[in-house]
Amino acid sequence: MTEDLPRLSLVVHFHQPVGNLDRVVRHASRRCYLPFLRVLEAHPEIPWTLHYSGCLLRWLEANEPEVTRRLGRLVDSGVVELMTGGMEEPILVSIPQRDQLAQIQRMSDMLRDRFGVGPSGLWLTERVWEPNLPSTLKRSGVTHTVIDDTSLRAVGVPDGREAGPWVTDFEGDQVLLLGASRRLRYLIPYGGPEAVIQEVERTGGLSVYADDGEKFGEWPDTYDQVYRRRWLHRFLTGLERASGEGRLEVVRLSVAAKAQPRGRVYLPSCSYDEMMTWALPTPARVELEASLAEMGQEGEEGLRQFVRGAPWQGFLAKYPEVARLHRAMLRISAKVDRAGAPRAAVEHLHKAQCNCAYWHGTFGGAYLSFLRLELWRQLGLAEQAADLELGTSPRSGVDILDPDAGGKEEVRLWGQWGHACVAPGLGGQVVELVSRGGGANLAAVMSRHQEAYHLRSPAAAEQNSELEMGVSAAPSSPWFDHLTFDPGEVGALRDWLDGSALDQPYDWEPTQKGVRLSWVGAGVRLDKAISATSDGLMVDYRITPTGAPWHGVFGVEVRSCPTAPGRTADQVRVRAGRAGWVVGQPGAVASLRIEATPPQEPEVAEIVAIGATLQGWERMQQGTSLTWNWTLDATAEQPAEVRMLLTPLAASRQSQRPPY
Repeated sequence: MTEDLPRLSLVVHFHQPVGNLDRVVRHASRRCYLPFLRVLEAHPEIPWTLHYSGCLLRWLEANEPEVTRRLGRLVDSGVVELMTGGMEEPILVSIPQRDQLAQIQRMSDMLRDRFGVGPSGLWLTERVWEPNLPSTLKRSGVTHTVIDDTSLRAVGVPDGREAGPWVTDFEGDQVLLLGASRRLRYLIPYGGPEAVIQEVERTGGLSVYADDGEKFGEWPDTYDQVYRRRWLHRFLTGLERASGEGRLEVVRLSVAAKAQPRGRVYLPSCSYDEMMTWALPTPARVELEASLAEMGQEGEEGLRQFVRGAPWQGFLAKYPEVARLHRAMLRISAKVDRAGAPRAAVEHLHKAQCNCAYWHGTFGGAYLSFLRLELWRQLGLAEQAADLELGTSPRSGVDILDPDAGGKEEVRLWGQWGHACVAPGLGGQVVELVSRGGGANLAAVMSRHQEAYHLRSPAAAEQNSELEMGVSAAPSSPWFDHLTFDPGEVGALRDWLDGSALDQPYDWEPTQKGVRLSWVGAGVRLDKAISATSDGLMVDYRITPTGAPWHGVFGVEVRSCPTAPGRTADQVRVRAGRAGWVVGQPGAVASLRIEATPPQEPEVAEIVAIGATLQGWERMQQGTSLTWNWTLDATAEQPAEVRMLLTPLAASRQSQRPPY
């Protein structure tokens, strides 16, 4: 390596999340993964550093083995070096350190077994960094990783020197950081090949390109650009020419990491700019994007480089459904550890830590129900495997927990069938309803939160389209004329009185088998008793006037989405049975039966969010809402009474086969 020449390292990351639809991964394989490697084979003089998530490699081996065979040949010939990472592509800082270490170890072992390599570099999922990560990386045998150059500029590293390498440490454990160029990320593969080469020459020293591999054929319009118009071939031909003429040198990332470090840096919690913008609460995000648009490109070398959004953990504050999934993961991780980390439990737990359903942006999948529900299913399977090792049988009882350590306690009801979590602070709604047999959370429905792209005008989006990859213009679709947003987390057993949702806190006290709740207002006292039965939940309502006789409409809403591996929520169906109503869909590992007394036919509605994605505006089905409305009369001597029965119905084990 000649350090006085401009140098370029090409780092590409390929990933498909746990629970993704088989047809989606197959499409990406044929339009991206396979043609990409074919072009690399035709240009063996240009070295690459590639990363494949373990969940994607596992799918490729089983379904598209030609991809892994070609990859193996490129590794053997020295054209490609491989990076390690978390086996199931977790955001490392989101999981306990014991799981960080275990995930990296499993991924490194897989690469040694399959390809005979011992990787020293790590792909940092979503480039999410925390100051204590060097300890994990050092203990995992990792010497270097890639972060965004904007993160380095934000702590004062001068423009043009961001690529490094730079030394950082935590409590003496050192690791090297290499900064990936934001300019190259937007040039490749959209700018002309020569423009990319000129940017490398202009920068001088080392330039690192690091980005998602799916933009080489799977992102909108990129298949035509990269392969039919031969952008990638022309780019590599240009690199070969420039290298032959002594204008630059292309080096593997591991080679670049061996250069003399530029110095020492310490980074705060950070990620790429877009991620930190997405993590902000919606009002703050709108304000930040407006400020950035006002600053424009002229602020690039001034204050703009110090203007940042929120760390990744902002998603846990922004989306209560994500925080609930995350807390369940931490609880079950601790149980798996207590059980001695049996292999089956660890594998299911690690799959449940796959990052994509834990956040939302142009790429994130919190609103993709099939991803989120699959993680709940994997958590259920992990807990079952840990219980088997511990000799813990399904139990009955009641636990009180304070999930946010803020005094908003919740009540967990256990039964042979699974467990339910009741939130008194949300009107006694059931926010978890987990079928032990099916390993599914039947109440895991994502609310329709108001996002920044629902508010933005076309003009503002055009000014700042870079943050949303050009898909943020307010849509003209008729969908936008009828958008519905929820006040926050909404589960099952949401109470309505004369058309108003009772989402406010209820008074409550635990009972031997459940919880008793009450609310007083609008001239009535509402009592709500929830108890665990041998099959599910029994809910008894009583409405008692606090003064004059009462006449009105009382409603109960149940939101549910059955887990069906490899299927989207738009296949959910509601059918009337001999005993109540069943929410299910083909291939579901568990369904929910709901019985109501007095008998009443429910109003059924789809719960649909409208989201901005790389493909444009999409309807994202979250689940189904069933609402029973009773017109009732009540007096102090004769209160009105309603009973609901919620029964999880586990399917056979045969239907629990994951998509991959």
